[in-house]
Amino acid sequence: MNYNAVAALNEAEFKKFTGLIYKYAGIHMNTSKKALVEGRLRKRLVALELDNYGDYYKIVRNDSHPNERQRFIDLLTTNETWFFREEKHFTFLKQRLNEMPPQQQLSIWSAACSSGQEPYSLAMLMEEVRTIQRPWDILATDISTDILRTARKGIYFKDKIKGLSKQHVFKYMLKGVRSQADYLAIVPELKKKIEFRHFNLLESTLPSKKFDFIFCRNVLIYFDAEHKFKVIKRLAECLKSGGYLMTGHAESLLGIYDELEVIHPSIYQKSWSA
Repeated sequence: MNYNAVAALNEAEFKKFTGLIYKYAGIHMNTSKKALVEGRLRKRLVALELDNYGDYYKIVRNDSHPNERQRFIDLLTTNETWFFREEKHFTFLKQRLNEMPPQQQLSIWSAACSSGQEPYSLAMLMEEVRTIQRPWDILATDISTDILRTARKGIYFKDKIKGLSKQHVFKYMLKGVRSQADYLAIVPELKKKIEFRHFNLLESTLPSKKFDFIFCRNVLIYFDAEHKFKVIKRLAECLKSGGYLMTGHAESLLGIYDELEVIHPSIYQKSWSA
């Protein structure tokens, strides 16, 4: 079956699919996303030899095909990122790390790690802060299993390493050879410092440990107010007293969650008494 054999996505079907992605992932999609939904799901209809979206909706809703519900979530979650994105957060992190006792053990959570550039950037920064004398660890999670596979591999096309300096590339990347000559790979020593895990911000069991820093950036924009509150409340529970939460530059907790102190726009701190 080819793409042209699939009937167009109608308005009623679009509403059903947006209802499902809201139910499963808390993501709100308005009518401006109709073409995106149609285009991304069409490939699954072709793969399953379906000629209409209604039949695919039944499969996803009833979870009648192995892993199809997760594939549906993977297709409708956006994963745009780059190394050291929104650099002021990394500058702030470095300043705070230099102010902390050198023996203090540190834990960081990249809560929507996408294809891995954020946690690898964090690991590079941690390696370069000379005052750190105790072990540190990074947890990297995402709702998309597909994008987590990419993150775990840590292999990037050489034209897709936006944000990395020449020094970072030299120190932390391996150049591919022969058929892989156009690719760069994160060095194994850095990869082993990061634990990648599938995680739904709304539903998954929270990590048992507490974190000094949580990065959850450019994700809240996809949630409505109710789900934003739930996500931030859950993340705040995972912060140590005095710990920091970083959100995207275009995201604000104003009027949504007021139990974290605003340090700078998009940087919040949990009370030391909490």
